[in-house]
Amino acid sequence: MIKNLVGFRKELEKVNEWWLTSRVKEAERFPFRREAFNEIRKEIETRRCLVITGPRRVGKSVLLKQTIQFLIKEGTNPRNILYYSLDDPTLYTFSDNLIKDLIDYFLENIAKKGRKYIFLDEIHVFEGWYKWIKAYYDKYENLKFFLSGSSSLALQKEANKYLRGRIITLEIFPLSFLEFLRLSGLKIKEFKLEDIFKLDELEIKKLWYEVKEYFQEFLVVGGFPEWFEIKGTKDEVERWFRRLIEDVPKKAIYEDVVKLFGIKNPRVLELILTFIAANQSKILAYETINDVAKLDRSTLLNYLEFLKSSYLLVEILKFARLKEQLKAKKKFLLLDQGIRNAILKEYEIREENLGFVIENVVGNRLYLISKEKNRNLFYWKINDEVDFVLRGEKILPVEVKYRDEIKPKDIKGLLNFMEKFKVKEGFVITKSLLKREKMRGKFLYFIPCWLFLLLAF
Repeated sequence: MIKNLVGFRKELEKVNEWWLTSRVKEAERFPFRREAFNEIRKEIETRRCLVITGPRRVGKSVLLKQTIQFLIKEGTNPRNILYYSLDDPTLYTFSDNLIKDLIDYFLENIAKKGRKYIFLDEIHVFEGWYKWIKAYYDKYENLKFFLSGSSSLALQKEANKYLRGRIITLEIFPLSFLEFLRLSGLKIKEFKLEDIFKLDELEIKKLWYEVKEYFQEFLVVGGFPEWFEIKGTKDEVERWFRRLIEDVPKKAIYEDVVKLFGIKNPRVLELILTFIAANQSKILAYETINDVAKLDRSTLLNYLEFLKSSYLLVEILKFARLKEQLKAKKKFLLLDQGIRNAILKEYEIREENLGFVIENVVGNRLYLISKEKNRNLFYWKINDEVDFVLRGEKILPVEVKYRDEIKPKDIKGLLNFMEKFKVKEGFVITKSLLKREKMRGKFLYFIPCWLFLLLAF
């Protein structure tokens, strides 16, 4: 029940400015549209609820506002669009059941004839949200829900239980290097593999000259879009790292994980995250992580799952049979290089750590591809090692050797893997070396990291 009708409507009109102005100011402020926007557009006229998940501050709210702007420009009555972020405490003071009161008030007092669109941001913070969405979805055929949240575990668990067959999920991640360049104002295209080797030496040098500064910047600050609000100000990196820590891992741990899963000692989650940040891209046993956490094994596994579901960590399994996978050590990456640098207070990339940084950036790119293309990402290690193995219809091994001179011993593991599993093609990620070569009957593509990050898969 709404306790103060006048106050409720006044606050709701502030948030839904387009009811009065037909304008969406946040979408106008951030006109750059990410690649994910095209996926959202495809779902606009479908019946199912679109659930958008991803880390905090990755740009989910902006994507929702851009979708609202698109709907209005396509002719939707602005009064048929409702938006609210459930982590905004304002309207809770006026309501006993905010989701119910929001939707009922909207349908009864604001909306006009025609299809209606309801955008509920950070919905995971509202207990029992899925029951209300199911109720309204089943009752009203002309409602389209767009929902977002920052905890995939909480959203997927409840959505799968109560909303099976009623939802489609879209995951949003930090900016890819290509998106980072485009948001920086560069008109850079994505390359197909065959097109890269059609470029002559002068074209490669020109392209590198154009992106070099941004590549080095990307390695330091990562891919969260809000960096571009800080960039150019005094002490920009230091200020950015402070904001990044407070807005992403701190809020994910202390506001999402603690509330959703009842964690009594969130400091342990920070210790685990910091330990993995300092050992990113290394193959670790759970026991090694537990030297810091000092938890029983089942609790440690739960804590790691919480960090993964909050989009802070990526866990990569060994390329092996399932039984061996479960027993084997795991490789861990931080989902964003900027978060790793912020946690460790590394304001510039040091030469002695550059290899691990590049491996993490390449791993994140491959992880993103695995999510987009419905593939799986592994590492491989017996006596030799391959940094990453992307498995879909075919197997694609990727070895990171961030140097200019690649010796035969550097790719021994990669070639042994390709022979063992009868794989025809593999990648070697280098500093500046670009070539393709046939070795032991296998095709190897040596590609500079910055160019690999612009490669279409």
